[in-house]
Amino acid sequence: MSTTKILSILEAANIEAPKARAIAESLEIALKEQEDDLTKRLMTKQDGAEIKAEIIKWMFLFWLGQMAATFAVVKILVR
Repeated sequence: MSTTKILSILEAANIEAPKARAIAESLEIALKEQEDDLTKRLMTKQDGAEIKAEIIKWMFLFWLGQMAATFAVVKILVR
């Protein structure tokens, strides 16, 4: 929402122009800061690719561990 739109809403509510302008500007600053904060927390395609690679690596290691454990149990049972 733009400062001019907020300003017109506040002036329509019979708030004095200097006070309305201060409120509108402070709201715009707060909204901009919130938008910047949310933008910083968004995941990029690069972040997604890195996470995907990390998950695949750990899944592979888990599968190797499971295969080793299964092989050990089968070897013990065969004896």
